[in-house]
Amino acid sequence: MTVRKHYIQLNKKMNYQIRTGVCMVFGIIFDLKSIEITTTMNTLSIQTLTFIFDNETDHILLHQIAEDGPLKRKHSGIKTDVEFAEDMNQAAVRGIGDASGLVVPEVVLRGVVKVVYAESQRSVIYFVYESSRFSGELENRLNGRLKWVDILNIFNLQLESVVQEIMPNLLDGESFFEGFILMGVNDEVVNSDIRICNTI
Repeated sequence: MTVRKHYIQLNKKMNYQIRTGVCMVFGIIFDLKSIEITTTMNTLSIQTLTFIFDNETDHILLHQIAEDGPLKRKHSGIKTDVEFAEDMNQAAVRGIGDASGLVVPEVVLRGVVKVVYAESQRSVIYFVYESSRFSGELENRLNGRLKWVDILNIFNLQLESVVQEIMPNLLDGESFFEGFILMGVNDEVVNSDIRICNTI
């Protein structure tokens, strides 16, 4: 039994309050063709945040960020801006190839999270994907470092705060989640509400 499957079984025994029915993401209906909406107060953008799992070795592919600032040396998934007339799934698959050189035939949508960065008055809606199907040789095409990390050690790493908030639900392998995260300065979580909608 792999570590991730064991993690899933442990989570099934826990008394989660599952919210079923239709999930209204943030109670807002928006046009997905509008990739960026700018107002006098803030900017809203849409990105994918994708994680690749190697189920044979119980590893997850993470991006260690190199840019100066509060995220430097922290670990995240692979982020991709969604282009005009491109759907979310296509963007996630393209982003993996562009960043790593890996060929991913399909990705699975695991959650949708809105993150508000209060200091810069901007917000990002992340469509969170995962895949365990990939081929090719790993190439580092990002500023920073792409590396395979043992799932058992993932919480010993410095994770980007957004990733830290969603990782327990991502690792359970079956829940679909949505929610809201308010960020302060220096990658600090001011408020977080991640809700399980159902199971996939």
